[in-house]
Amino acid sequence: MNQLPELDEVRENFNMGIICAQQVLAHFADRLDLPEATALRVASAFGSGMGRAEVCGCVSGALMVLGLMHGPEGPCARPQKQAFYDRRDAFTEAFAKAHGGLLCREVLGHDLTTPEGMAAVRKDNLFITTCAPLVCATCALLEEYL
Repeated sequence: MNQLPELDEVRENFNMGIICAQQVLAHFADRLDLPEATALRVASAFGSGMGRAEVCGCVSGALMVLGLMHGPEGPCARPQKQAFYDRRDAFTEAFAKAHGGLLCREVLGHDLTTPEGMAAVRKDNLFITTCAPLVCATCALLEEYL
């Protein structure tokens, strides 16, 4: 298991505009033989639930890691594909149980797509107080499924 991201570093990254999905994928970039800059670009569209308060960017980043490490490279036997889907489903179930769901709006308790929801998230500084620790927790949980 690699060292987990430091919370202070994750907070600093958020302050610099590096979103949750980017941070999760970039954390595992070395193990994936993926340049960090490429990881940051690939995951750049997935924060804030793809900008729609849908699937949390931490989950999206983690699924990218799982796919790059264990996903089928092309046509494969159904049991191989099913084994990958079982791993994916076990991770997403564990995440949802630990964090109240898979969607940003479930995790944050606010819908980022509404002005009221975004105002509440900003007022309570949830990207720093909730999302930053969630990046660390997601990386720790993901280690169990690699």
